[in-house]
Amino acid sequence: MNVEAINNGSRFLNEMLTYCRTSTLAFRVHYWDWRQLHYSNHVHKHSFYEVCYVMTGEGEYQDEDTVYDLHAGTLFVSRPGVWHQIRSETGMCLIYVAYELDQLGSREEEYVRYGENLETGDVVFKDALDDRAIHYWLGLYHHASTQPYHEIEDLRTMAGLLLASLVRPLGYERDVSEPNPAKPTDSTRYAVLRQSKQYIRDNLSRPLKIEEVAEYMNLSTRQLSRLFQLDGGDTFLTYLRNERLKHAEMMLKTSIFPLKEIAAHSGFQSVHYFTNVFTERMGIPPGEYRRVHLD
Repeated sequence: MNVEAINNGSRFLNEMLTYCRTSTLAFRVHYWDWRQLHYSNHVHKHSFYEVCYVMTGEGEYQDEDTVYDLHAGTLFVSRPGVWHQIRSETGMCLIYVAYELDQLGSREEEYVRYGENLETGDVVFKDALDDRAIHYWLGLYHHASTQPYHEIEDLRTMAGLLLASLVRPLGYERDVSEPNPAKPTDSTRYAVLRQSKQYIRDNLSRPLKIEEVAEYMNLSTRQLSRLFQLDGGDTFLTYLRNERLKHAEMMLKTSIFPLKEIAAHSGFQSVHYFTNVFTERMGIPPGEYRRVHLD
């Protein structure tokens, strides 16, 4: 496939396929994406699965303390809550999909089985080019590139088959069948924003700059800043600060961690700064806020 076809396919999939299912499994898709030349990103983690396929190039993937070599034809998975990093000096062409299982829409035993096998199976599967999951994946992008709105049910079927079969090379093989109708989807712009915000929420404990998130999203800082401003008028920094405060507020209400740890978990550089920002926003110091809500 050429660059234009992959771009068109990604846009269409993000617009139309954020939910798909088979007869036994349901998936919520955060994003379908690709990177023509992916070099290195920051160490980070997700709250969902992200499965990547190397189309061309070489590099390495670090999963916690383990480093794996990557080359064309390699399939690998980033698991929820696991710190990871992709590195390449020469750049790799990657396609990737991020998703989570929808427990309510899945058959319980298949939901448990799928999750257990991705959690305990192989992180990297080399020489995956001939695997049927890759054929589903490339076929899905090729079909989506023509923007076939009148064939959306066929694409939903392909997407369900793909996500159900991705676990086979990395874990076990299972039967898949026709998906049920999908739920309404967001536009491409909101899909990009959703992915950016999810990255921020997953990495709140680290110092985050707009340059890092923009690089992860393959956008310029100006483009990403513009997207945030169009979404309710908040700047990137305002959104980041609000998310840090929300996280800290939740921890104050539900945990007994010391204020120092809550500040660190929420990404504030010091307890003093956290106390000032929290008090300014809430009108009450964090320690007193905790006493009120825990009593």
